[in-house]
Parts: sequence; structure tokens; C-alpha cells
Amino acid sequence: APVLTVLKDPDGILVPRLQGYGPIDRDYATALADVAKTIHYPESARAAGPLIPQISDRPQAPPADPTGHGGHTVPPPGALTYAPSATLRAEVLANDAWCRFPFCGMPSHLCDLDHWRPFNHTDPEAGGWTVLGDLIPLCRADHQRKHLAEWVPTLYTDRRVEWRSRWSGQVIVTYPR
Repeated sequence: APVLTVLKDPDGILVPRLQGYGPIDRDYATALADVAKTIHYPESARAAGPLIPQISDRPQAPPADPTGHGGHTVPPPGALTYAPSATLRAEVLANDAWCRFPFCGMPSHLCDLDHWRPFNHTDPEAGGWTVLGDLIPLCRADHQRKHLAEWVPTLYTDRRVEWRSRWSGQVIVTYPR
């Protein structure tokens, strides 16, 4: 069985993605056809069209709770457990239908739920909690980029994420979509 999986759009509008890596060239996706499993973007992703960061003139909300506690003073049920409950996962996915990294078209149901402020496994109360205010969906490749600190995110209370390149200082903002 193939160990590579390519996510493609049968209409050719969305950029192909190699799962675990990220966007790839259309010609390369075609070349991988003999050795990779091909799956299609869900209809909801294709109907939305190409995904680009959105620019908004809406009022700017403040940054999310810097402790990663989502504004809670006492941990709500499940907050001190690393893996989110099915209910919390569904809530995050309802808010964010796509990977929150700039220009990524990976549907959120195929993504990891990442703690914006890292979860502290040795002292869960001290780290980011497993709450809506500290979780964003990131595909595996973009999750790795975040943890390597190539792009540093700031989460805001309106769930927009400001991504700053560690190398160039460039800032790209993504919004829930």
C-alpha cells in the first residue's frame, strides 16, 4: 500500500498537497500518481475556491489570553488533559474549517489541533490549556513549521492569527474561514 497521500482537486482549482509535507506542484502531484494514494478535497473545500489570507477592516480584537488559559481563571473540565474532547474538537472545527497557516487549503478535519501556548505535560496548570481559546487547527506540515518557530503565531480573541516570519519579519494574518 502507498505510504504517500496526495490531496487533489478534481477541478484543478485548489493546489495539490502531499500529506505530511504541504503544497506541491501540480506536475509533481501527477508524477506521484503511480506511487501515492490520491484523495480529493471534500466538496466543501472545492466550493470555497482558492484559499488566500483575508484582509479585513473589522475592528481589531485584543490578543488571546497570553497564558493560554482562554480567559478562564479555573480550568474547565478537560482543560488539563492534552487531547481535546470530541465536543471541543467539534467546536474548534466549527470555528475553523481550514488549517490556519497562511495559504494552506487543508480541511481542518484532517488537521492536528495545536495548542497556541504549549501544553505543559509535567505541569498542565502552568501551560496552555485544552480550551477553545488556545487551540487552532494546523495540518501536520504547518504544525511542524510552527514548532520549529519558522513562523510565530499570535492568536487574537476574534480567532484571527497573526503569523510573523522569524527570518524576514513578514506578517500574514489569517481569519477563521
